[in-house]
Amino acid sequence: MGCAGSRTSIHVPIENVEYPGSFISCTGKGKIISTGAMNGAMTFSFMSQRDSSFIQFKDPLGRKALLMWLTPGSVSAWNIIENKKYNYNQILVFFPFLQIVKPQDITKFLWGVRPIYDKNLDQKLSIIAENIVLDFKEDKISNLDTPSLCLATFEDKNLNQSVKIKIKNRILKPTAINIRTAWELIQS
Repeated sequence: MGCAGSRTSIHVPIENVEYPGSFISCTGKGKIISTGAMNGAMTFSFMSQRDSSFIQFKDPLGRKALLMWLTPGSVSAWNIIENKKYNYNQILVFFPFLQIVKPQDITKFLWGVRPIYDKNLDQKLSIIAENIVLDFKEDKISNLDTPSLCLATFEDKNLNQSVKIKIKNRILKPTAINIRTAWELIQS
């Protein structure tokens, strides 16, 4: 799988995020394409409630393959096909860019909100950040009239690895969803 580099964690200050309107939850679908140590593509569906998200990935055959739960400080995943569970540190081995892109940043992206990164990373973390390129694109794909983020590209030049996440549709809702209940059902 390649070396994930330092296990140093970058702490980005949590700023006040401006979520669209009075919406409380968000659902949608997309596709993730990975090149490098892990090659492949998966479609996914997601549900999010501002501070956390639940993502269900499907393999090319359409089978539920991976479930992921993101909270502001952690990521948990379950590979359904192999019946393996992964914690945040194990996931970092597969996706080193998560040393810079925090779980709350992925939740922001699912909502269409651009994450803001601290430009003054300490020297050790700046070396990691120099090898990682983040690119975002906007388009009108939600039930709002304004464009929002729909494509994120994370490229690690040092490991020759890239991950593209494309949101195909996003529906913002004024009602709450209980993401924890979805995760707890899977855990049983």
